[in-house]
Amino acid sequence: MRKQLVGALGAASLTVCGAALAGPTVVGTKTNASGIDGVVVNSVTYDVTFSTSSFDSTFNTASSAVAASLALAGALNILPVTGLSFGGASGFNCAGTSGVGDCAIWAGSSSQLDAVASGSSPIWQGGFLVTKPSSPGCPQSLVGVTSGCLEAAHWTAVTSSSVPEPATLALCGFGLVSLGLSRRRLAHYVRPNRGM
Repeated sequence: MRKQLVGALGAASLTVCGAALAGPTVVGTKTNASGIDGVVVNSVTYDVTFSTSSFDSTFNTASSAVAASLALAGALNILPVTGLSFGGASGFNCAGTSGVGDCAIWAGSSSQLDAVASGSSPIWQGGFLVTKPSSPGCPQSLVGVTSGCLEAAHWTAVTSSSVPEPATLALCGFGLVSLGLSRRRLAHYVRPNRGM
């Protein structure tokens, strides 16, 4: 019984450890997102906040803006986000019309407006170059949509994400040691019969 408990605790610790070290997380809820934390663009991790009042200037070249829009679209689909908060108000449904982008997020700067737009499948797609910018805001009229949402992504580089917290490392270590001990004890009690 004790062996199974040690093994179960080890597995649970590794699960929590993996969740702490991996992937993007939504700020707000999936139907009312105001940002995404942990988006990786060109090996740099960013926390992204959505704005309806101003553009960001972080990604102002074509290649960096495309990379940012593709990374943000990937994070939005992994989570999966279906609505935006447009400045903290009630959620705006981005998946309301199949095949038509109800929402767009400008991933680049005001001079390099590569966008992430909502669609049908996957919900979010990146790499859209916008030649005629529109002001951010929700709700507003978009092409083919009576009421749409345009937001701009504001990118904040996260410098401490490359070094995990000591508690996270301790939890990972505990999980590995527990699993190792449970396997060792199991191997001690279960030996193959070689004499027959």
